[in-house]
Formats: sequence, C-alpha cells, structure tokens
Amino acid sequence: MLIRLFTAVCLVSSMSFVSQLAHARKVANYDFTDSKPLERLRPPVPASPLQHPATRDRLHPPPPPKPTREESGEGTCGGILQNPPLIVSLVSLDRDSYAFGDEFTFVVKLEASRATTVPVRASLGEVEPVDASMSYEWRPLGISLELRSLNYRTTGVSLLRLYGSKDTSGSEIELKPGEWIELRGKAKMEWSNLPRQPQEFMADVMAIRAEGYRFDATTRRETRVCHHAEASSSLRRVHVTVTPKSPDNRISSPD
Repeated sequence: MLIRLFTAVCLVSSMSFVSQLAHARKVANYDFTDSKPLERLRPPVPASPLQHPATRDRLHPPPPPKPTREESGEGTCGGILQNPPLIVSLVSLDRDSYAFGDEFTFVVKLEASRATTVPVRASLGEVEPVDASMSYEWRPLGISLELRSLNYRTTGVSLLRLYGSKDTSGSEIELKPGEWIELRGKAKMEWSNLPRQPQEFMADVMAIRAEGYRFDATTRRETRVCHHAEASSSLRRVHVTVTPKSPDNRISSPD
C-alpha cells in the first residue's frame, strides 16, 4: 500500500513538473526601439477647483473644504506585494562603456512566476478605446535601469513605461507561470547630475507596477484605482562605465 501511495505521489509530482516545463517558454517579442507614442484623443478634464463658501468677512474667511481622496491623492493606496507575479531581468545592453548622454539599446525579459497580465503598449493613446462612449481602466508598468556604485550615488535611467487595459483588446498579454516575453527598446544614458569623471557601475533592471486609473466616458474624469504595488529587480548585474561629456559640451554640475 505504501509503495502504491509513494508511486502515485511521484507520478503527480512528475506530471506537475512536466506541466511547468511545458509553460516555460518565450511567448512573444516586443520591439519599442522606434515606437512613437500616440496622444490621447479624449484626455481627462482637469479636476475642478475646490469651491470656497462665500463670506462677507474677508479678514476671517472660513477654512477651505477638505479635499476628497481622489483630489488630494492621499490615503487611498498603499502596501507592497511581497511576492510579485513578474520576474524582471536584464538580458543585454548594446555595450559596456558609454559617454554621458549616449543613446543605447537594451533587451529586458519579463517572466511570470504565476498567472498574470502584462501591459504591452507604449502610450495611453494606444489603450484608449475606439468607442468614445466606453469607460475603461488602465494601469502602467515602469521599467528602469538601476546604476549602483561605491564611489557615486545610486541613480536610475528610465527605459520603458508600458500601458495596458483589460477593457482594450491587445493592450495586455496573459502569461502563465514560466512564460516570458522579451522587450527591446532605446534610451539615453543620462540623469539629472552628470558625472565629472568616469564612473564604474553595476547595472540591473527594475520593474514597478502600482495603482491604476479609471476613465469615465460620461464625465471624462479620471480617478485612481488602488492595487498593491509590485516591485521586482533582476539578480543579474552587468558592469557599465560612464564617462563625462567632452569638454566642448560639458555642463558644470555637482555630483
């Protein structure tokens, strides 16, 4: 009896392992190297200014009304998901040495640790429904290059900001556990304060997804929709050297 039970458990485990291997595959490539973001045809109307009650005593006006949570942007979202469904990794950079401000290409891998959806559009204009009477909810995903150094401050370079909506077909891709996609794009090796001498960095990549937004087609107002923040960073780091601009076009700036 015990032998049969052990055999059954091994069989179930083997089937589960085979099932995971079956899903462990690349399902799509997305190239954003030459993408040109589209403007929204129906951008949300700006929030109305807070109305203050009229008063005859200008020296002692009443306190302004307390803004709603949507207007203040506070108190509605929070919390970080401890086990994010996306695993991000840096596949490659086009070289390992750059002058500050250089354009470069990159390849990033996004893999699902459990079933999830990933936005795959480069602008909100591509997420906006064709039907103007349709309300929709969208959620962005930000991907950045993190540069870490013992001799220089840690800094980041934005790589991609992707958008997707469950209400817009084709703007998201569903991934099963073990499935992944590759993202290719172009960015500039620059940040707010340029280095004054060559800097050695260890570079990795980070993906962050937090709150979403709901666009109401009737009022054309947009409100925030809360989700737990998801943050994932790669374990693989690559060595990168960044040198200052040439003396002819350098701008003096503190480190």
